[in-house]
Amino acid sequence: MSRNLWSAAVLAACLAVAALLVLSPPWLALWQERIFDRLMLTLPPATPAQPVTVIDIGATDDLGQPWDRTATARLVARIVAAKPQATGFDIVFSGACDRPVNAALAHGFAQARSVLGFLLAATPGGALPPDNLAVAEGIALWSAAGAETPCPAFTAAATTVASVALPGDGDAAVRRLPAAVSVAGMAYPSLPVALARLAHDESGPLLTASALRLDKTLLPVSGGMMRFVPSAPDHWIGRTLPAAGVLSGEFRLPEDALILVGSSLPEAGGLRPTAASPVAPSVQIMADMTEQILAGHLPWRPDWGKAAEALAVLVLGLAGLWLLATLPPVGASLILAAGGLLWAGSVMLLWRSSGLLLDPVSPLLAAFGALALALLSRAALASRAERALRARMAQLVPPALVSRIAADPGLMRLEGELREVTALFTDIEGFSIATAEMGPREMVALLDAYFAVTCGIVLKHGGMIDKLVGDSVHALFNAPLDQPGHEAAALACAADLMAATERFRTAHGGFGRTRIGLETGPAVLGDVGHGGRIDYTAHGAAVNLAARLQEANKRFGTACCIGPELARRCPETVRPLGEADIRSFGPLPLYTLRTPASHSPEK
Repeated sequence: MSRNLWSAAVLAACLAVAALLVLSPPWLALWQERIFDRLMLTLPPATPAQPVTVIDIGATDDLGQPWDRTATARLVARIVAAKPQATGFDIVFSGACDRPVNAALAHGFAQARSVLGFLLAATPGGALPPDNLAVAEGIALWSAAGAETPCPAFTAAATTVASVALPGDGDAAVRRLPAAVSVAGMAYPSLPVALARLAHDESGPLLTASALRLDKTLLPVSGGMMRFVPSAPDHWIGRTLPAAGVLSGEFRLPEDALILVGSSLPEAGGLRPTAASPVAPSVQIMADMTEQILAGHLPWRPDWGKAAEALAVLVLGLAGLWLLATLPPVGASLILAAGGLLWAGSVMLLWRSSGLLLDPVSPLLAAFGALALALLSRAALASRAERALRARMAQLVPPALVSRIAADPGLMRLEGELREVTALFTDIEGFSIATAEMGPREMVALLDAYFAVTCGIVLKHGGMIDKLVGDSVHALFNAPLDQPGHEAAALACAADLMAATERFRTAHGGFGRTRIGLETGPAVLGDVGHGGRIDYTAHGAAVNLAARLQEANKRFGTACCIGPELARRCPETVRPLGEADIRSFGPLPLYTLRTPASHSPEK
């Protein structure tokens, strides 16, 4: 009976894991997404990508003047001279539509087979020309009521317009792009799809629930989204030319190329985390997707993928039970290990040959977890038999001691919840000025190193990285799971951040001081977006106040500014700064950490 019980327990565990793989709760889905990230980066696609030339606009032009539309018009003229297949702009040329230079710029757009970008907007507005993208009925596209569009003269001159929106997953990482978006009920392609369409001279691609037909190629689509393999910064170097160097003639554009124009400057607002880099410029993400669309090789997750992984768990688990019942533990473990490696190897082969994504790790871990459970169960049975025999021989009947541990996983409620959080915002003082002399590559490398330091400290103290925006970190404590003592943890994190970033700025010669704002209070947390996981974030007065307090450091000459509620809860850790009028909140008493006096702000 005991042997049957532990066999039933092992089988129940396998069934539970298989059910989890089929149901795919958010935490498991994110775990698998990160496994797929590692798989794709470790084993890049076998099909080489068709190269795209990226032009990176910096802070200044070839004459050392701040980059403006005059410089852009000169750059477009250079591009036109190279006779490109098509030119995509990861830029929204909105505003200042009455400048004299706009006529020259529009003329250049007309000659460059250009695709101009637009952004989605929550409110109606923004005139976009109709597009001939055909979308099958019933597909739920990422939609918006309006758009932020280029100037009308630019839109009229361009070959077409396309979305440059980049939705992120639950951990903010960009892993997929919409094949198309819907603005006021009209479908428009994303920038990579529009560029590939021009390269193929395809006038009317068709988007279905599972594929995008482009020329004679069918590209996998799921929920209107297309997955891509992100490239690392060292790959960007080979395909990227600085815009100032193109203007000066230092770098020559290849003829008949597919060109993408954008900027890696943090103030441009286009830095997003991917599996390959926490600060990937959006133009490089667009280039990755464009290259892979042209190569006809995109990662795809089959509809039957979850069922296949669940079946693998059951097969490996049942095989482990049978092997343990017929063979010694060592022999059974070795044979089961061989079966698990066969699964992992088959998954990797499928990925390399067809881009199909199955989880090579979770079924393997589940199978060995079942094996470990079986071995522990057998050991427990043997130990219990030994104790019973000793008790009988000693004519002792000890009382039964039953201990129960109820574990509540407390899964994230992504649909929205009211939760008390401590919000922490950072910003680098004078970053644009301090990095004005840097090239785009050096700037991205410096931010990469900076975020490695700051994000590591936040995670060490139990915080969640909510967003990386430009050169800023937005973090939450006590989210998405309960974190007892989150107020003290956030203050300790701020102290560590100040010390570590001071060391960082000393090591990097003039890098700006990091300013920090913190406050505690209730906030609404949830997953915001449509057509894909866009962003898990928080909304509330405490979150907004923390952002304002980061800016309030300028007024007090401090590096850390703390709100009244957080100070009330941790009075022994803070000291008062005085009262200040905070935008949207009015006069408030503010505090800073009880540490030696902060350095004066840099002039």
